[in-house]
Amino acid sequence: MEEALQELKATKGVQVAALLSEDGFVVEEVREANAPETGSLSARAATVLGTAKALAQTLGQERVEEVMVEYPEGALLLVPLPGYHLLVFLDGVRSLGRVRLALKKTLPKLEEALA
Repeated sequence: MEEALQELKATKGVQVAALLSEDGFVVEEVREANAPETGSLSARAATVLGTAKALAQTLGQERVEEVMVEYPEGALLLVPLPGYHLLVFLDGVRSLGRVRLALKKTLPKLEEALA
């Protein structure tokens, strides 16, 4: 699992890649020294993803594939996994395409490690 997170973190623009439990506790993380603390983000990120799941139900959607929150100085991606959440903090939206491509490679590895 750490290898998959390291691979994702190596993608240009990624400052934090972390696996969170469904209730928002950090299971494993890799981050740059100057990146936001994952512990302070994790519980709130789990709440955001929970809200997105409730919105999906209201809209008649089966599931949430990804939540993105954009900030002036960065972007946050949240991806639900079976029993977990993946949190990725980027230096900005300009890195989004690269990171989404990296996710296509990394998500199967994470899901396999969690199975």
